[in-house]
Amino acid sequence: MRYWWLGCLCWLWLSSAQADSMRCNNRLITDGDPVALLLLYCGEPLVRETAWRHYRNHYGRWYQEPDGERWTYHFGRYQFMQIVTIRRGEIVSIENGPRG
Repeated sequence: MRYWWLGCLCWLWLSSAQADSMRCNNRLITDGDPVALLLLYCGEPLVRETAWRHYRNHYGRWYQEPDGERWTYHFGRYQFMQIVTIRRGEIVSIENGPRG
């Protein structure tokens, strides 16, 4: 009973490890994987959008430049949509979107 905090710490560590992953056809896709694996296991996404990075130059003007892509996968009516951010051909993050 005195090591309950160790169990909580392990639970938090394991739950955070699963945050940036998704399953496609019984294959696990995680951040750091190449886009080729994503296309091979999950197929084409429902939506592809360009992710933009906004910044201000030293004159105070706002600029934006492409900073990768965001792909949205829809796996069914009662499943969460998966939003995958890609930079330089590599998966950077995977987030849960709204339910389909």
